[in-house]
Amino acid sequence: MLSLEDAVKMHGHRGPWLVLGYRAGLRALEILKPEDEHDLTCKVRCPLKKPYTCSIDGIQVSTGCTLGKMSIEVEEHIEIEFSFFSKKKNSHLRLRLKKGAFERIEGILRKEGMSSASDYVERAEFEELFEETLY
Repeated sequence: MLSLEDAVKMHGHRGPWLVLGYRAGLRALEILKPEDEHDLTCKVRCPLKKPYTCSIDGIQVSTGCTLGKMSIEVEEHIEIEFSFFSKKKNSHLRLRLKKGAFERIEGILRKEGMSSASDYVERAEFEELFEETLY
């Protein structure tokens, strides 16, 4: 598994949306326990504009779901939601960013900057950030 530092190197900088995607991907690995590099797929639903699409790079690095393998799909949406699927276990994990978390991230970005917002996303309890549903 690649580290958050690897994600930062690949992406070019450490931003809160990159960290958010990275953490979501780690949670998917923890819950779904994919059997190999072709087991897990992901559907990202978010506004198709920066900085929100930065979460896609975090997911690619943490899970190995990549555009090249066509194991990640991106769809325009007003909210931020990541759905992970284990084909072999027929399991589905949906992580929806909580409205309060979105507002908190945006507020920290405006008032304190990218570094503080990234620190918040990295250190927050997972349940503070996401609504989690396992099917």
